Amino acid sequence: MAEMMESCFSGIPKRVGPVEVEDIKRNLLGDLDALVAQSQTQNLQENLQVYLRVRPFTTAESNSGESQDCVTMEGSNTVVLKAPRISQPNRQGDKSLPQTAQRFTFTQVFGPEASQKTVFEGSVRGLVQDVLQGGNCLVFTYGVTNAGKTFTFLGPDQNSGLLPRSLSVIFNSMEGRLYGRNDLKPQRCRDFSRLTPDQQAAEISSKRNLLRLLKENDKSLTAGKSASFEGSSISSDGSMNSVSETDSFCLDFPSNVRFSVWVSFCEIYNENIHDLLEQVPSGQHKRTVLRLSQDVKGNSFIKGMSDSG
Repeated sequence: MAEMMESCFSGIPKRVGPVEVEDIKRNLLGDLDALVAQSQTQNLQENLQVYLRVRPFTTAESNSGESQDCVTMEGSNTVVLKAPRISQPNRQGDKSLPQTAQRFTFTQVFGPEASQKTVFEGSVRGLVQDVLQGGNCLVFTYGVTNAGKTFTFLGPDQNSGLLPRSLSVIFNSMEGRLYGRNDLKPQRCRDFSRLTPDQQAAEISSKRNLLRLLKENDKSLTAGKSASFEGSSISSDGSMNSVSETDSFCLDFPSNVRFSVWVSFCEIYNENIHDLLEQVPSGQHKRTVLRLSQDVKGNSFIKGMSDSG
């Protein structure tokens, strides 16, 4: 037995010099925490951008003596919030106490003087380019009532917001580059499927029925008047005319790039999801309630949601 063990270990090389073990005993917890914090910061920078737009005072607010120094900007990405001096906490406390302030940092802050074009250029333009290059993005506005969400996102006809400007850039950039066939369809925003001839015919029929219903709903409008769709003016030839020519532009792409456009349109209200492209029979106003699901990879999608190309 001793001879067998000796032959088994005879090939092990001999140790040369002492082995330093000081580094093994070092506490790596601090280094790991730093790496985790750095990773989280990078993910936030890559995946989540938060912009703040400071709404200007209305005439009524200015006339009523609203405090003008509640919100002040520090640089291009920080705001300082101070409670109004007439607020309840300050009335109850000692007036000699210093006024408390809070600082908040954002990706970028747009002041009251920022135009619709400036907000679009500084926030959404890059995302639109990412979409045209095959990426996915989500843009939404958040704020209290009368904060200016609708104005920023939609805007009036002659001063359009983020959505009309995004659509204008998208369709201007696609002009002359549309994919002529109807055999490709997106699959849950992350993949695509090839349609058979029968499926292509069904998609074309569904699109025609949808456009027919849209025209029937627009018959009540006066002749030559454009139909309002999500804050953007769509004329009879389908062009977007709410964005002025001076603000309209297109992005450059290689000549061999082609685009295929498919649209889904849903409403989420009171925790119910409705497909707004669902063709509801005449006399019936109730739409089917859809539910949020996940595929085998954990990606969320709305089950039963239709899309039209």
